[in-house]
Amino acid sequence: MLSSPALVIRLLIVFCVSLATVVFGQACSEKPWVAIHRRLATKTPYRHVFRDDGYNPFDRIEGCQIRRTWGLFRHGTRNPSQKVIERMNTDLVSIRDDILQHGKLCKKDLELFERWRPTLNVEEEKILVAEGADEMRQMGKRFRARYGKWLPKDYQKENFYFKFTKTERAENSARNFSLGLFGRTVDVEYPTALSRDPILRFYKLCERWRSDIKRNPDAVQEVDLFYNSKPMKEVIGRISKKIGTYLDAESIHLMYQTCAFETAWDKKYTSPWCTLFDKSSVKVLEFGEDLEYYWIDGYGYELTYEQACSAFGDLLKRFNGELEPYTFYFTHSGTLLKAMAFLGLYRDDYRLTHKDFERKRQWRVSEIDAFASNLVFTQLECSNGTYVMLSHQERVVHIPGCPRGQTMCHYDTFKRLFNERIENCAFDAMCSRVVPKRDEL
Repeated sequence: MLSSPALVIRLLIVFCVSLATVVFGQACSEKPWVAIHRRLATKTPYRHVFRDDGYNPFDRIEGCQIRRTWGLFRHGTRNPSQKVIERMNTDLVSIRDDILQHGKLCKKDLELFERWRPTLNVEEEKILVAEGADEMRQMGKRFRARYGKWLPKDYQKENFYFKFTKTERAENSARNFSLGLFGRTVDVEYPTALSRDPILRFYKLCERWRSDIKRNPDAVQEVDLFYNSKPMKEVIGRISKKIGTYLDAESIHLMYQTCAFETAWDKKYTSPWCTLFDKSSVKVLEFGEDLEYYWIDGYGYELTYEQACSAFGDLLKRFNGELEPYTFYFTHSGTLLKAMAFLGLYRDDYRLTHKDFERKRQWRVSEIDAFASNLVFTQLECSNGTYVMLSHQERVVHIPGCPRGQTMCHYDTFKRLFNERIENCAFDAMCSRVVPKRDEL
């Protein structure tokens, strides 16, 4: 076997790499953002999932007029939670010090860690950052460009309905979106914001979901199993070796979160924490996130997504012409994911478990639930009837149950698909506290 030319070449490569490491030090990570910038789970910046190519689906539609829109918008890029900020200011500083003392990194990467300092205090938790404000302003501008032919130029309360949850990040997302939409600051009439809004944050009113799923450790047993799996242990081993000291999965997850937030905050900045990950390790961490959101906010339990009937009742009411024609709701990740699951979007033909790491899947929160993610329904009046179009991340997507290969779904078909679940939305009854059962596909 030693005479094999291929083996000889491989041994020479290994020898040369080892020699270079001895002479020049550790090799630097090659453009870490190439491997990870689209794999940052729900903290992925919108610029990494949105394709700004001037796409406008309405350019290809003739004989139709836009009558109404109804949109759910996740807030733009924000700061971390209080818990994460506290750990950045303590645990992460200790890890940085270990890296500087024991880390097996190249000089360039070590210099990034030498310059790194935590920059947040807990009073700044979860607020919208400058990048998030810009995401929403630019989205408002694109909405105007896309719908401008039909959209009233000026704000009038009888035409537009804006609402946000009782959070700073949702409120300022709404205000920045409207600034982009109208091209200037306008006196938008916003209704009273609610912490527990039956449309924008319905799950806050669902005590059964909160107690039996959200706060129930057993509901995420698949996540625990994955964090104790061979792929995760291999990632822990590789990164601990780089750092020069052993880290647990929780600390590595904190580093992943910090990499994500610092990447999202500034398009020109390379977070040193991102340099610790390669494509294979990020794939493992991303899957862990997908798994958790699947069981907490997605298809894991039927209750999780069926409670979204509360929000979609408002959609049908508005599309039936009873209220303002242009509706914009500014909300959160949990609302968007449950709404997608209610519609049947990105549903795989198997339940996601800790054993499915290598399987191809549609449920990828990095792509479907980045910062500033959006779902927009558009109602069109055409010469041959009324139709509905659905856009996700500003691209038209197929509505599950509607005819395949068509970008528009006849409104009667759309209503037949969802009307029974919406009309019979027994929200109070389904949210009474009982033990949940896993959804059966």
